[in-house]
Amino acid sequence: MSASEWAAIAGAQVCLVLLVVLVVMIVRLDRTMRDLREATSEFRRDARVALGELHSAVRSADFELDRVNAIVTGAERVTERADAATALADRVITSPVVKAMAVGTGTRRAVQRLRGNGTRNGARNGKR
Repeated sequence: MSASEWAAIAGAQVCLVLLVVLVVMIVRLDRTMRDLREATSEFRRDARVALGELHSAVRSADFELDRVNAIVTGAERVTERADAATALADRVITSPVVKAMAVGTGTRRAVQRLRGNGTRNGARNGKR
């Protein structure tokens, strides 16, 4: 056998080894792809369940937000009515009470002057 025949045999063996390595890599790649497909399918199932739960949670949260909005609106109305009632009570009660106190103070001073107990200077100095 000549050197060129030995080189051809060696080249054929290298090609055979490379072919075996290539087949092994293809088989492993095929297994990996199957695993990836299974993982993808499982992920899709889990994602659908999770999205369904998320959708339910969003609906529930939306309902609760509507309820809270109704409560806040009611509280705002109550606050407005309480403010209006307070203002009305202030106008109704404060003005007559102030007037009554003024009349009472004026009457007391008039009575004191009629009795002769108070003088104009004494009233100014805070004496009563």
